[in-house]
Amino acid sequence: MHRVPLPALVLGFSGLIPFVIGALMTLVPAGTIPLFGLFPSTPEGGVALLERYGTIILAFMAGCLWGFASRHGRKPSWIELALTVVVPVAVFLLLGDDPGRNCSLLAFAFALLLGLDAWFARQVIVVYWWMHLRIPLTIVVTLCLFIGASA
Repeated sequence: MHRVPLPALVLGFSGLIPFVIGALMTLVPAGTIPLFGLFPSTPEGGVALLERYGTIILAFMAGCLWGFASRHGRKPSWIELALTVVVPVAVFLLLGDDPGRNCSLLAFAFALLLGLDAWFARQVIVVYWWMHLRIPLTIVVTLCLFIGASA
């Protein structure tokens, strides 16, 4: 088994904290989880947190693929680079005024991005441990986003 480097493991799973908090906020009574004024401590605040943070992390993850494809000593193809931007651009164009719908859209976008991660892994573009980190993180992220979508 490919061991994920400890810093990537710790930071990757730490990045799940806002997703888990957002999902929990939709399931518990208002005021239960204080966010110190960052978001209202309500189910709606949880969905807003999921929507905003999910959009940022989706773009970040797609940017990671761009970085892998264009790393030093490698000449990326048009297809590889185009694939890294298609998911975040599609999400940007499709996000609307309904936060619950947006959470559903983001969940599907993360699943699609995981498919691109797998394709990049088969092309030996990503680091050897990438999928061992991405799969569990994506499962938790999509679950949290679907919880937010159903709130």
